[in-house]
Amino acid sequence: MKQDVILGQLMENIQAATVRVDVPEITRLSQLARRVQEIRNQMNSLSEELAKIQAATQKTELSGGQTGQPAGPVTDPEPAFPIRGDVAIEVDWAMCGKSRPKVKISESKMSETLVAYVVELKEALGAEVLTKLTSFKVSRGPLVSQRPATDFINRSTGQLYAHHQVEGTSFHVLTHSSTPEKFDAIRESWRFLGLPEAALSLRRI
Repeated sequence: MKQDVILGQLMENIQAATVRVDVPEITRLSQLARRVQEIRNQMNSLSEELAKIQAATQKTELSGGQTGQPAGPVTDPEPAFPIRGDVAIEVDWAMCGKSRPKVKISESKMSETLVAYVVELKEALGAEVLTKLTSFKVSRGPLVSQRPATDFINRSTGQLYAHHQVEGTSFHVLTHSSTPEKFDAIRESWRFLGLPEAALSLRRI
């Protein structure tokens, strides 16, 4: 598809701009890549809608008083992934230069969505990304910490803020925040890691 070719060219240019540390060019190209991604999604959606209309038309023709064998079942296009909570995340790792399938995240609780996002970063980029995120600050401390008893404590009350351990590691994710704060933490941490903005789709439901 033509848009895939354009995306590939944009990603090559983004990588070249990254090597040059040309931030304005990275930003400009990332915006273009995001728009191409939006166009591709719109085209895919239209293709699915046309397929449904065609299937419905064929079903009507087959049931319009004709004799013979009944028509077989019509297979609908693959349904969209379930939205369980208030926020849906989609990561296109191919746009980040990773040979990893596109990932979609939406848990029933925003805290679970945030933790799942951090886990996905670890799986795609390696455990070292957790160390990097210990330097990313949110309203009540670092987003990720190996010292929750020190980093996630409320200085006024002495109580620990809510947090969740990343399974199989000594790292913990700070989850004591509002939904808008968690939403911003996901978006800003992605930028903090220097990943292409066009590769992350983050939307409120």
